[in-house]
Amino acid sequence: MYKIIDSLCYVPTEEVFVDLLVSLPPQMARYLKDVFGPRVAPLLGITPEELYEMKSTLSTSELKEAIKPFLPKIRKLTMSIEKFVVQLDKMGVEKAVIFNLDEETPSGIAGLPNDYYAQIVRHFPDKFIGFAGIDPLKKKKAIQEIRRSYELGLRGIAIRPFMFQMAPTNKKMYPIYSTCVELDIPIWFHISINYSTNTMEVERPIYLDVVAQDFPELKIIAGHGGWPWVNEMVAVAWRNPNIYIDIASYLPKYIGMKGTGWEPLIHYGNSVLQDKILFGSTWLFMRMSIRQLADEVINLPLKEDVKEKWLYSNAAKLFGIK
Repeated sequence: MYKIIDSLCYVPTEEVFVDLLVSLPPQMARYLKDVFGPRVAPLLGITPEELYEMKSTLSTSELKEAIKPFLPKIRKLTMSIEKFVVQLDKMGVEKAVIFNLDEETPSGIAGLPNDYYAQIVRHFPDKFIGFAGIDPLKKKKAIQEIRRSYELGLRGIAIRPFMFQMAPTNKKMYPIYSTCVELDIPIWFHISINYSTNTMEVERPIYLDVVAQDFPELKIIAGHGGWPWVNEMVAVAWRNPNIYIDIASYLPKYIGMKGTGWEPLIHYGNSVLQDKILFGSTWLFMRMSIRQLADEVINLPLKEDVKEKWLYSNAAKLFGIK
C-alpha cells in the first residue's frame, strides 16, 4: 500500500463543520445549492435549496441559531481529532496539511482563528502540518498574522485570490511573499474555477509565472490543478522550479478521463512534471475517504514510481519530511 501525504485536508471536527457553513462568504452561497449542498443538505434532513436560503437570508448570528437543531445530525458526520488521527493511520496517511482561510474583509465574517489549527498541530505534530488563513486586504496586520501564526507552529499560508478580486501579481501581495520567503514557508493559492459571484479570471496560472519569477525562492502551490487552464498551468509549472500543483477537490478518475481537459497534466505529470504534482483530498465534501481518493490516483495511467511521487514523495520533499 502506498504511503500518503494529503496536501490539502479538511479537519472533520464539529467546530470546523459548523464554521464552514456559518463563515462561508455570502459571495459563495451558491456552493450550498449547487456544489457541496447536494452532498451535505440531505444528511441534515433538508434540501440544498433550503440550506442556500438559510445562508442567503439569515445573519451570521441567526444562522448559528438556525443550525442548532441540526447539531445532533452534524455530530454524526464529524469526529474528534483523536479519532481522525486513528483513521489517518489506518488509511496509510503519514501526514496531512490542514488549512484555514481568512476572508473577513471581503465577506464581513470572521471564521475560526488560526490558533484553532495551531492547537491541533501542537497536539499532533507528527501527523499534521498547518497552513494559516491570511487576508491580504488587512495589509500590515496580514504580515503580523503570518509571523504570529509561524510562532504558533503553522508552516504555510493559504489564500483564495477570487475572494479578494486580486490577482497574485497585485503589488499588495508582495510583502506577503517576502515574508514567506524569509520564514521559508509555502503559499497555497486557489487556482481554478469557482462558483462565487466573483470572477475567476484573477486565478489564471499565468499570474503565478510573474510571481515565481519575481520570487524564485518562494514555494508556491497551485491549488486544484489550474483547471480549466491546464495547458497554461503545465507551462507555468514546467518553466518555474518553485511551483507545485495539487489536484485537490477533483475526483482523480475524472482527471484520467479523456475529454475533460486534464490530459496535459496526466501526460506531463508522468514525465517532466512528475516531481511537482501533489495529492490533496479536501475529502470532507467529496463523498469519499482519503484512501479511496488515493486509490483513484493509483488507477491513473501513470508509471508506478510516479504514482508514489504524486501520493507521497513530492510532498515530502516540499514540506521537508525526512
